[in-house]
This record gives sequence, structure tokens and C-alpha cells, in this order.
Amino acid sequence: MQVQHERREPLIPEARMGRILDSARRTIHELASTVSELDRELAGFHADAMPAQLDRQGSQAVEVFRGAADVRVLLQDATAMVTNRILSMYPGTPLPAPLLAADQRRGEEALGRGVAIRTIHSESMLRVPRGRAHLNALRTAGAEIRTAPTLPYRLLVLDSSLALVPALGNDEGTEPAVGVVRSPDLVRLFEQLFEFCWQGARPAESATTSRPGQPTRRQYEVLRLMRLGYKDEAIAREIGVSSRTMRRIVAALYEQLDASSRFSAGMAVQSRGWLSRPPD
Repeated sequence: MQVQHERREPLIPEARMGRILDSARRTIHELASTVSELDRELAGFHADAMPAQLDRQGSQAVEVFRGAADVRVLLQDATAMVTNRILSMYPGTPLPAPLLAADQRRGEEALGRGVAIRTIHSESMLRVPRGRAHLNALRTAGAEIRTAPTLPYRLLVLDSSLALVPALGNDEGTEPAVGVVRSPDLVRLFEQLFEFCWQGARPAESATTSRPGQPTRRQYEVLRLMRLGYKDEAIAREIGVSSRTMRRIVAALYEQLDASSRFSAGMAVQSRGWLSRPPD
């Protein structure tokens, strides 16, 4: 008759701890082997599948992603695959707070992996508290930031191999749409455009907008006409801008003044003395 010996736990705590550590080491080794195998498979995919995919997409290699959900996933995936550098431009007024927070998370995660980030924002970012906070957070994390009065369009260039640009026909009020460019010649062209804008921009630390407590010339004129009772459409005609641009100007003014209506904006303007004299 065979006598079965029950396996007993060691009475010495150090021995039990050693057994637990050995088990953990074996698990880590197995996971490392799995990751290495996945890396080899991914390398094979890039070497074999990607050229064929680009051939099917044509010489321009441009895809369009539409809808907020798809664009959000696209930005997350594109940023996660970067290994070297990110170049970006953001014209216009600051994005809504949730989108700025998502952009900040992506930027900080990339910077944490050693990715270099250079970005150019519109100077309007410095006029809004959440815009200044966003730039300060990215600068603290290690990004190089400059600002410019005007920028041509939104742009994201990743590792000199991929560019994300607004899709043609993506007007305000429609669902967001992003064009993904893989053509090396086009990506290089977008890089050159970024470098041109970068040379003309100023470091965010030294960039100034208007004097403290002073509106810009355009803001002054818009506020003056508002005080005279002009409607937005009449103001747009008076200063020579489109209705869409006028809506942007008013939205930026309300945000800068922390106002939600003409009345509250008028009270804020009066308290700041913005219309006491024209800006220089």
C-alpha cells in the first residue's frame, strides 16, 4: 500500500515567502515571453501587411474618420503608438474643457514615455483661464509651447510618418472629421508647414496679448457696437466678418469676461473699464 504524503506549508515564514516569490517570478517570466512574441508578430505585421494596405489605399494614402467617438479613439490610438516626437498646431479659441482634459492626458502620457512634444496654440489660449492652465500643465510635463496670433488649421504630425488634419468639407456645426495622411511626401510637407509656423511663433512664457485690462482692437469695436444696440448680424457687416466668425468672437468675449449674456458682459466690461478709451 502506498502512503500518500500530504504537502504541508513550511513552518518558517521566510520559506513560505520564498515560495510565493518563486511563483511570482515564473508568472512574470511567462508574461515577458508573451509580450516578446506579440512584439515579433507586430513587427511582422508592419513589415508585411502595412505596405500592402498602403497600396490598396492609393498613392495619397488618406483615410477619413468621422464622428466624435471615432475621432476620439483615433487620437488616443495615434498618440499611443508614437515613439519619437509629436508636432501639433491648434488655431482658434480653446477647446471645451473635456476635450482639453483628454488632450492633456494624451500629452502627459506621451511625455512620460520620452516622446518630445512641440505645439503651437493660438494666443487666445492665454486669455482664458482653462487655456492658460492647459498650457502650464503641458509645459510642466516637458512640452515646448509657442503661441501665434493666427494659425492656418489644426495639425498633428506623429513620428514623421503620420499626419492628422481636418477633413475637407468639415464645416462648423457638422460632426468632427479628421483626415489621416500617410503619404511620406505629404507628411513631409505638413512638417515643413509646422516648422514655418514655429519660427514665427513666440514662446508661451513671453507671449503677450493685450495690456492687462485692455481688449483687443476688434473686441473693442464689437463691444462699442454692442453698447450702441447693434445686433450680431449688423456688427458682423460693420466690421467685415462672416456670421460664423462673429459667433466665435462673441463666444470668446463671453468666456473671457465670464459672462453668459449681453447684460452680464456689459456689466463686466463696465467694471473693467474696457470702453473708457480705444486700445493702442
